[in-house]
Order: sequence, then C-alpha cells, then structure tokens
Amino acid sequence: MVTEMKQDSEYRLIRRAYLNLAVSSILVLLATNICGFVDNIMISRFLGTKELAAVGLFSPVTTVIGFSYVIILGASVLCANFIGAGKREEVNVLFYSAFMVLTFAGLLLSLGCYIFRGPLATLLNAKGEIRELLCGYIVGYIPGVIPQALCAFLMSLVSYNNDIRRSYYSTAVMIIVNALGNLALAGPMGITGIGLASTISSLAAFLVLLPGFLNKDKALHLERTHIDLGLILKAAARGLPSLMFTLGLIVKNYLMNYTLNTYSGNDGVAVMNVLGSVCAITGALPGGFCNAYMSLAGLYYGEEDRSSLKKLYLSVLQTGLTSSIILILAIMAASPLLSSLFFPKGTEIWTMGKQMFLLGFIFIPPNLVMNLHLKSYQVQGKMGLVNVMSTAETAMVGIWTYLTVPAFGADAAWTANIWIDIACLIIIGVSVFLWRGHMDFSVSALQKLPDDFGASPDEVREYSVRSIEETVIVSEAVTNFLKERNVSRREAFIAGLCVEEMAGNVLEHGFTKGRQNVTYSADVRIVCRDEITIRIRDNCPEFDPRKRMDQFEPERAEKNIGIRMTAGLAKRIDYYNTAGVNTVLIKL
Repeated sequence: MVTEMKQDSEYRLIRRAYLNLAVSSILVLLATNICGFVDNIMISRFLGTKELAAVGLFSPVTTVIGFSYVIILGASVLCANFIGAGKREEVNVLFYSAFMVLTFAGLLLSLGCYIFRGPLATLLNAKGEIRELLCGYIVGYIPGVIPQALCAFLMSLVSYNNDIRRSYYSTAVMIIVNALGNLALAGPMGITGIGLASTISSLAAFLVLLPGFLNKDKALHLERTHIDLGLILKAAARGLPSLMFTLGLIVKNYLMNYTLNTYSGNDGVAVMNVLGSVCAITGALPGGFCNAYMSLAGLYYGEEDRSSLKKLYLSVLQTGLTSSIILILAIMAASPLLSSLFFPKGTEIWTMGKQMFLLGFIFIPPNLVMNLHLKSYQVQGKMGLVNVMSTAETAMVGIWTYLTVPAFGADAAWTANIWIDIACLIIIGVSVFLWRGHMDFSVSALQKLPDDFGASPDEVREYSVRSIEETVIVSEAVTNFLKERNVSRREAFIAGLCVEEMAGNVLEHGFTKGRQNVTYSADVRIVCRDEITIRIRDNCPEFDPRKRMDQFEPERAEKNIGIRMTAGLAKRIDYYNTAGVNTVLIKL
C-alpha cells in the first residue's frame, strides 16, 4: 500500500514546487518589462519625443549590461546542481564569487559610463540637444547598474531558500518605487529624474531581497570566503546562451526593421515595435515556465534523479502548453481592441496592427517546447546545440523576414517566428536521432539523459508515507532492500533507522504545526550504489534537522536524541527547501 501511493505523491510535490516557481518567475519577468513600459509612457506624455529618442539611443548600453546574465543564469544552474548533490562548500564559494564579480564588474561599467558619458553619447550617435539629454539620463540611470545586476542575481536564487514571497515583495517594490519616482522626479529633474527613478527602484528591490541571504541556516547565504574564478568561468559557460541570444537579437532587430521600413514604410516599423514590446510581456509566460523548469531540473540533475526529471518535464508540457494556447486565443479574440490601443481605428496601420495580433503570437507553444529542451541540455552542460540555437533561432527570424516580406508582404514578418521555431524543433528531433542512433522520442531521450544517468531500477527504491505509523513499514522495507543488495546488516539497520527517525520527525512536525484539511506526505528515495543515499522530500512546514543536531539539554536528555543519533551515524546530512518543498539528503 505504501509503494502504490508513490507516483501520485511524488508528482504532486514536484508539480507544487514547479507551479510556485513558475508564478514567481512570470511575475519577475512581467515586472521588468512593465517598468520599461511605464518609463516610455511617462517620457512620451510628460517630457517629449526628444527625450524618448535619447533613451532609445541608450539601448546598446542596456544590452551590454544584460551580458551580466551570462554569470547570473550560469551561477543559478550550477548552484542548483551543487545543492542537489549536497556540495555545500561549492555552493557558498560560487554564490560569494558571483556576488563579488557582479559587484566589481558593475562598478567598473558604472564609472566608465559616468566619466566618459560625453564620448559615449557621441558614440551612440546622439547629437545636439539629444546628446545633452542622453548624458543627463546616464547620470541618473548608471548608478543603478550594480543593484540592478545583484537584484536579478538574488531573484534567480531566492526559491532555493524557500523565500518566494520575498521575490513578490521585491517585484512590487520595484514597480511602485519606479512609478512614484517617475512622477516625483520627472518634473524637477527631467530625463535625469527618469534614470534616477530606475536606480532607486533597483536599489529598493535589492534591499528587500538581501536580508533573505544573510541567514546562515539557508541553503544560499552571503558568507565571506574566497573568490574562485574557475567556478565563475564554469558559470559563464553555462550562461553563455544569454549572450548568444543577445547577439542573434541584434541581427534579428536590424534585419526586421530594415526590411519592414523598405517594403512597408514607417507603419511597418511602428507595428514591429509594438510586436516587440507586447512579446516582451507575453513572453513572461513561456519564459517563466522554462525558468522554473531549469531551477528544479538543476536540483534533480544534481541528485541524479531521472524519475523526477521526467515528471517535471511532463508537468511543464501540460501547464505550459495549456496556458500558452489560452493566451494566444485571448490575443486573437482581442486583436481589434489591442490594435486600437496603439493606432487610430479604421486606418491602414490599424488594419496592419490587427493582423499582427492575429498572427504574431502563434509561435509561443513551439517556442516553449524548444526552450524546454534547450534548458534540459543547459542544465547538463551540453552547450553545443544550446549556444548555436540561442543565436541562430533569433537571427533566422530576421533573415526569414528579409527573404519573405518582399514576396508575401508584412504578414510574413508576423509569422516568421512560428516557422523558425518549427524548424528548430525539427533540428532538435534530428539531434536526438543522431545522439541515440535510432528513432526514440521517449522523455529521457528528448532530455538527452545518458543510459547510465542516475540509479538503475535495481539500485533504487521509492516509497511514500502519510502517517507516522507508516514510517515503521517503510523503515523495514528499506532495511530488507539493502540486505538484498548485500549491504551489511549493520548498515542496513542504520539506513532503516535514519528513515524512521527523519521521516517520523518530518511528519510529526507537519501534523503538529500544519493547517487543518491539508494532506501531508513524505516521499522516501533510497539509492544503493557506491554509497547509500537517502532522500526525504515532503510538503510539511519547513523543518531543518541540522538545527537540532547539536541541541542538548541536560534536564531533557531525550530531546532530539533521534536526530542527534542519526547525525552521528551518517557521513553527511544536507537540507534545503525549494518553493515550499523540503528535501533532506543523508549520505551513509
């Protein structure tokens, strides 16, 4: 009875963590794009077109700032791998190293842009009054480079500390402070005030996030150690797709703007700009799903848990595709209204805009599937195809537009994404075929997990317990399994004891402090390979056994005796809580 509940219970815990992470990631992506959207509205309404042009000319510099995501995303993936593998020292060193490198690089960039703001404005092709306006914007905006990068870094890691609410608060603070800052500073300071509002909002959001990383009990905390440039280089290698994507985006934007301007005039370019801004917002949905997948997949890959990776993949497909299809249908139905938000109704450009909203977003489902697979390969460090497609996919959209618009008109530009993403899915399918050597479209094959990845079926057992009484049954099952694997009676007994004690404490803690009408369960996974690894994953209230390992009260000698005994028998005990799901790793 205990083992029959395993699949449903494990899938429920994985899905819970994934949905929590997805919601957080979507909100963060929305907040980032909404702030830029609000800035543009404030500038156009209260300042003028020259100020708007000056900010537009600054976009290459913001692209350079975006290169910090090479380290941010790469460090996030590696941290997840290390946490899942129980490598606490590597986690601390990488976190500290990335934090300091981002700070130092941001400081150098800020000082350079501030000191040489005049030549920089000239280099960006700003002239006359617009040059002076751009210099003013740089003065206000550039001090926010450091908190902006650190805020993005901490936001990418906050889930590993089970502190997702803090990301919500930080996002809300960013949006509110940015809007209020624009209102308060745009009048007296002009475009410099707009830049300063961005700086203040980034700093405020960072200060909301920082306290969550000062608690040494958390999986990720800021603790002074040494800077390991080797780990930073490994992180940069994992995060390289963000750089490749940016390079491809430059090619795409140039070719699309050139082609539409040549064959459709200013109207085509204007509609293209609307498509880009709306895509940035709607892209938060598939982007949030894929980022959540990468965060959890990094943990499960570090744990070498093939089963959890498969269940996570299927959960993303189900929720991501369903949500994307609903979003597309809503945009299509509202296409006349959406076009009216930007263009005068009944005009030629309004008709073009309506057509763009009808055709321009059907690429989202295949794009989600494509990125889901690329994230899978990125988590494993298989970067060849990831780097190539990160550049080629975006660049090819521009090339396709350049080749097809002359023959088929502007509609070819709105549908370019869908055709390129379908082509990319075909390429992924071919790469899977070449990798496997035969037709195999199982989940493990699509994820390109090696046959020897993780434990074989005869090396692993999984159980689910929903009551303290069931922990005894599971403990006996674990002991018998290890004896069948020719493990000594002593080690088998210790493993069973660890399961009974730790799972029992988890459930007892959950039932004592939990809410009524909430079903708690603990999933137990034991792997017998070169060493014995016990993993207990549960949805109970947060309970870190490491905090009680050294607690001894002479007047209550029996308190925490089970946990202290388990700690004495195990080689290592690790704990982390990601998106409300607790995980205890015990190595024997």
